Amino acid sequence: MNKGTDIKQLERLIDEWQDSLYSLAFFRLGDEGAAQDVVQEAFIRYYRESQRTAITNAKAWLYRTTLNLVTDQLRRKPTIRAVQLSAANEIAEPSELFKEYLRLEDLLAPLPDEQAEVVRLHFTDDLSMAEIAEILDISRDTVKSRYRYAMAKLRKNLSHGDTNR
Repeated sequence: MNKGTDIKQLERLIDEWQDSLYSLAFFRLGDEGAAQDVVQEAFIRYYRESQRTAITNAKAWLYRTTLNLVTDQLRRKPTIRAVQLSAANEIAEPSELFKEYLRLEDLLAPLPDEQAEVVRLHFTDDLSMAEIAEILDISRDTVKSRYRYAMAKLRKNLSHGDTNR
């Protein structure tokens, strides 16, 4: 994207990426409102940054910024996930998206955060290893290694019928 993104370019980016970014934020926060706020803030920051400098890869920039905003949100409200997970039992009819969030969190809970993030990005966001490396600002080999270790642990846990080891 060239320096000085105009409103039409921003609208195209929003149309193209807002659903994916919302999914990214929701599957980390478990809160629809918080996920919407994070995505909105990511696009605002993108627009402001594009006025100052040229952003060469809008997708990677938006994903990285959304992940950073999610991390900030979790730091400010460290109990957001715990509250969401404990409240799940009290929700009369949780949405399918929320049910999927709970299943994914249960499955990934035993993994170190770095490995779980790679798995989330690959499966829930359908990103390639190269894209994940760029978004997380790590080498592709590190992404592959984290993915390999995560999948080995998940296979072991699933074969033993235990997702909490």
